[in-house]
Order: sequence, then C-alpha cells, then structure tokens
Amino acid sequence: MIFGMRTRPFLKEDISVCAALFIEVFNREPWNDRWTKQHATEYFEDVLNTPGFEGFVIEKDSDLESGNQNGQAAIMGFIIGTRKKWWSGDIYYLYEMCVDESYQGEGIGSKLMEDAKVSLLGKGFSSIVLLTERTFPAAYFYQKQGFIESPETRFYFCSL
Repeated sequence: MIFGMRTRPFLKEDISVCAALFIEVFNREPWNDRWTKQHATEYFEDVLNTPGFEGFVIEKDSDLESGNQNGQAAIMGFIIGTRKKWWSGDIYYLYEMCVDESYQGEGIGSKLMEDAKVSLLGKGFSSIVLLTERTFPAAYFYQKQGFIESPETRFYFCSL
C-alpha cells in the first residue's frame, strides 16, 4: 500500500494526464484498444461535459514516492461517469475506471472505488452500474467490490 495518497474530484485539468493513463492501460492486453491522444481527449471532454458528470482521481504525493521535487501529486487512477435519473433513485453510470498498471494489485483500485462509493452515497446516488468484459480481470475486481452481474439484463450491440 502506498502512503500519502488521496481521492479527490476529477477536474478538467486532469484530462490530459488521465487520457494518457487510459491509453497506456487500454491499448495493452487484454483490451488491445487503439486509442489515440486526440480521440481519448475528446472522449474525456465529452464525458466531463455531460450533465451529471461525477469523476474521481486517486493520487500520491510525488515527493514521497519518486523523489519529484516539484511538489505535484501524481495520478495513479481515476473513475469517470454520470448521473442517470431513474424511477428507483439516481444511478451512477460508471464509464471508465483505470489504475496505472504499476500500481495494480496494491489496493489502489479498491480504495478509489470505496472512496467513490462513499462520495456518491453522500450525493444521493442509489447504485452504480457499469459494463465490462465477462472474462477480463476487471470483472473479478468488480465482483470483489460488491458488484453483481444482472441476470435480467442483456447488452446488445449493432454495428453500423
């Protein structure tokens, strides 16, 4: 576990760093996406500008870990999503969660998710929904965080 870390709201100024982290993680196995800096930045800007946007960043004090003397914090991961109004209460639709590969397996993602849950509950959200590949490691992570696969819901896709 890394000491000197905190979870805070995602800010517009975080887009560049988080888009780069997103590309680094999701353009690799097992996802093998082909994000470019421009497309990732546009994606983050779209989500950030969506009504009901809520996002979280977990960062460490760079001075503590890397010897960085500029006093800036280093982003280790993030969550971005939006509020969806629903008859049973507001739902947080989690679009993306990403943790730097060098910190995976150290509890960073679990801390980020727990902090996000606490914040969302305090803002009146009733639940979190997300999509992920059934066989990817992320599915097991979400199950450990208390998420269950919905037996009633199916995801449909139509290529245009």
